[in-house]
Amino acid sequence: MYKRAKIFFIIFIIIFINFLTLDFLLIDVEKTALIVALGVDKIDEGYEVTVQIAVPEATNQSTKSNESVIYAKGETLYQAVNRIGKETGWYPKLSFCNLIILGSSVFEDNVMSVVDFFIRSYKVEDSAILCASEESAKSVLNSISPLDNISSFALSKIFVRDYNTASPILTTSVKEFSENYYSNASYGYMPLIKMIETEDNGNNTSQASSVGTQSGKGGDDGKSTPVVYDATSAVIFSGGNMVGKVSGDECLFFSLLDKPANEDYFSLNVTKSNENGLALISVRKSKNKVNLTLENGTPVLNAELKVWLKVDDGNFPESMKEIATLGKLSEKTLKDASKYIEETLKTFFSYVKSVNADVFGIKNMLYRYHYKEYEKLSENVFQNTEFKIKVTSYNYI
Repeated sequence: MYKRAKIFFIIFIIIFINFLTLDFLLIDVEKTALIVALGVDKIDEGYEVTVQIAVPEATNQSTKSNESVIYAKGETLYQAVNRIGKETGWYPKLSFCNLIILGSSVFEDNVMSVVDFFIRSYKVEDSAILCASEESAKSVLNSISPLDNISSFALSKIFVRDYNTASPILTTSVKEFSENYYSNASYGYMPLIKMIETEDNGNNTSQASSVGTQSGKGGDDGKSTPVVYDATSAVIFSGGNMVGKVSGDECLFFSLLDKPANEDYFSLNVTKSNENGLALISVRKSKNKVNLTLENGTPVLNAELKVWLKVDDGNFPESMKEIATLGKLSEKTLKDASKYIEETLKTFFSYVKSVNADVFGIKNMLYRYHYKEYEKLSENVFQNTEFKIKVTSYNYI
């Protein structure tokens, strides 16, 4: 009994000493660089990676987040990422990275050559959001936003809002994009970031540096003028190649066929006695039903959408007040709204068919629900599919 107590005492002393001195050989949090966003641009020499790092600082006061932007180049994406830790002395942690931005140059080739790195890397969470940039990823992470001291945090607020509800922002994660690419339909989409200059001066104190060379903020590498971000457009992919762009109401109504609505808006032209007006309509609730049937050997995509609407604003003349009373739409306006949604979705379907991007996953539905006919019809199933859509609008109040 005495020997066992002595052994326990010695073990306790060793653990206690490690706790007080070596922190169990763990990296000191003050020397850890937490990568919160990562941008990828393709260059002649390979890849340039831009990382936005939140640097923890010991303090007993409430302060703003400190942030630095670091660049590194490499012949491969792994080499570029690996150089950050080796040449800065910081210990980058990719497990905290929840935003990956792909610059416009990446889409000149098959995007999966880049996305595959994040799939294979155990250091990056597969829930990290993937998005495209209209410019370089470097310029986005170097931009100054009045919305947050760290630009990627301002962007993340846009993408994570109501992630599971319909929205004009077609948010996708690394996992979702990869699943869609490796599916039978082999499609994909991701939101497209546009930077819009604003007169607000903001309050950003971030610092930019480069592995090997020094670079300031602004100029060719970033926006010195404060910007806000728009992500209501999206780029669409077929087999990993970017084939087109969609925006606005097309994104919203396409999203409604997949997710229930919480609260989103679209504009509707309305008429009354030959007078025209514009109404801002809010979608407060929705129900959807989508299935693929075979009619005489022809694949038909049947979509049914029910939406509950409310008028939130409008520029109606006095004689047009019948269009909406206390947010309630007239029967004619409800029919006009249904027709507008139907026409927009039909236009969207025709467009994605023209670029051969099966974003509706028709080939996947054929494989799942009509497997016996899959081998016979799969080769051109998307191009041969007819689209039938029925939209019914109701008053929310």
